[in-house]
Amino acid sequence: MQAFVKFGKEPGQAAVAEVPRPVPGHGEVLIKVAGCGICGSDLHAYNSDPGYEWVTPPVILGHEFAGVVMETGPGVDSRWVGGHVTVMAIQGCLRCPACLAGNSHLCPERKVIGLHFDGAMAGYVVSKADQLLPLPSNLDLSLAPLVEPVSVALHALRRVVIRPGDKVAVSGPGPIGLLCASLAKLHGAQVLLLGMNRDAKVRLPAAQRLGLDTAIVEGESSEEVVRSHFGPGMADLFIEASGSAAALKTSLGLVHRGGVILVVALYNQEVTWFPSPAVRDELSLLFSYASTRQDYLQAINLMAEQAIDFSVLAQNFPLDKAEEAFQEALGGQLLKPVLVL
Repeated sequence: MQAFVKFGKEPGQAAVAEVPRPVPGHGEVLIKVAGCGICGSDLHAYNSDPGYEWVTPPVILGHEFAGVVMETGPGVDSRWVGGHVTVMAIQGCLRCPACLAGNSHLCPERKVIGLHFDGAMAGYVVSKADQLLPLPSNLDLSLAPLVEPVSVALHALRRVVIRPGDKVAVSGPGPIGLLCASLAKLHGAQVLLLGMNRDAKVRLPAAQRLGLDTAIVEGESSEEVVRSHFGPGMADLFIEASGSAAALKTSLGLVHRGGVILVVALYNQEVTWFPSPAVRDELSLLFSYASTRQDYLQAINLMAEQAIDFSVLAQNFPLDKAEEAFQEALGGQLLKPVLVL
């Protein structure tokens, strides 16, 4: 089968290659992949960015995917065969206190499909049956790779309380930023999505199609932009989804006293900042990582209900154009590239 393989430790050492089709072992299933999204983590791994040294090539990338179960290994109920499924991207041991509390994404032994072991940028992928999530028949398999990023945004917003009328600023109009902004708007918040000049061609117009207010802050004072949009006060909540160290530092001045900064991005450099002003303003700085099974189930229901026009986010590429999709994503010219098979 064809697969997109990270074959070396150097940046960009990845390509489409012919590899053996996997065989499900005990407790596993074989899934024919319908589509696999390219995530920010995939871009970091592709670039061999700091913080991704633990990714050991060769490995088939891809953890945001959906497909059809074709075969079950020993010990797995054969009724899975033919079912439409997605898979938990971050997989815990399912035995430790974190896993037993429903927080397998915080498991000390957690592994990420497509980073720790072969993933789904391929014709077929093997998965543990206990990591499967069934998909309803009314959820289009071509959009189902978005379940994972939707679950990440849902998990992030569970970290905070958003009330109708709250002022929410979001930095970074990538998929997670767009989803966080859209979900905050569903909560009744006033939302402003902030981007850079390079976002004006694709990402900000997509946000506007989703009914979001947007602004470009490059070359402008972020404080003036936020204050102008929300009136005399600053934001109640700032969601940092860009992965920019500068945006994270700036966010501390964009919420009012007692406000909240929620960080859902990953970074490829250290962030240094002077904390005393934040202490004096009694700001809350929260972090959100990945998602739980409950978040996945909520995401599946939300997508099946078509609460948001999720099709705005996805741009399809055939698997043999994976390198092109990665390069365009790195250039900020795409929202959510999905490799389709």
